[in-house]
Amino acid sequence: MPAKGQGETLEDTADIWTPHLRQGERLVWSARVSDGLVRTDLTRQRGIAIAIFIPSTVVAALLALVFLGSIAPKPAASPEIMLAPVYFAFAVAIAALAISQLIKLARPRQPEASSYAATTVRLIALRTDGAIASEMPTADIGEVIASGSRPDLFVLHKDEDSSTAAFPIRFIERPLEAKAIIEETFLETAHEQAV
Repeated sequence: MPAKGQGETLEDTADIWTPHLRQGERLVWSARVSDGLVRTDLTRQRGIAIAIFIPSTVVAALLALVFLGSIAPKPAASPEIMLAPVYFAFAVAIAALAISQLIKLARPRQPEASSYAATTVRLIALRTDGAIASEMPTADIGEVIASGSRPDLFVLHKDEDSSTAAFPIRFIERPLEAKAIIEETFLETAHEQAV
């Protein structure tokens, strides 16, 4: 049986999901994270970090020079000395921004999961080591939102007051098809049972 809309069969992906399936649980849909989408996102993250790092480093250096110039000994008292703490504070803040971008450049955010699946009873995300990263019972599915330019999917809980985070499905090919499958399988079924 084909994995609806994802180009691989459920049998092809069953080997990674079989150890995680409970008694009587069946795979409805599954998808792997797209390496191409992850590479594109990492390139975007690094580009943004560089675009912020370079100007913030220049501004921090200039503010440090202004600070040093304002505290330098002068023959007459200068009103600049009163602004020295402000120059210093701004220089430190902008330098902290530059350092944070350097860290983002060195260690960009990686995807939380490498594979996603919907079974008859839950949504599952697996890490690259095969361990479950997160899961959500299908009975808790309230709404599926597609967000972003790629887009990513976020499955919200039924309980609007819930402080539980949404279940993210990121970096997959054809996310709108996955959204339709999840809504068809779980939301329409729940609505039909309620009526």
